[in-house]
Amino acid sequence: MKAHILTPTGPVFEGDVEGIRLPGANGGFEVLKDHAPLVSIMDIGKLVVRVPEKPEQSYAISGGFTEIKDNNVIVMAEEAIPSDQIDTEAERVKESELEAEVKKHKIFTDEHKRARRSLRIVKNRLKVAGI
Repeated sequence: MKAHILTPTGPVFEGDVEGIRLPGANGGFEVLKDHAPLVSIMDIGKLVVRVPEKPEQSYAISGGFTEIKDNNVIVMAEEAIPSDQIDTEAERVKESELEAEVKKHKIFTDEHKRARRSLRIVKNRLKVAGI
């Protein structure tokens, strides 16, 4: 099975995989060989790629969609950061700033929603990095 993880800045992963776990908008799911065709929206979460004879590779995903067809998985992600490339110190600083930003804005305003989404993304990056 082939997988392609693409972002607006270019490809992040392309190659043969045994399986791929995705953070679907309605819950996580795994794709294995001969999976039924599917198009799914992805949520903020952890994407895990299982490559033959190598350790699993994890990515922090911040949304997008995936298409599965004929043993090809195409992931179009807003962002896909490999777990080993996440700067945990910088993310901790962002986390503190965004927590203050969330508290500053009134609930249900656009600013509050943006700050909460950004905070979810930062918390996900820290979780994927193993913090």
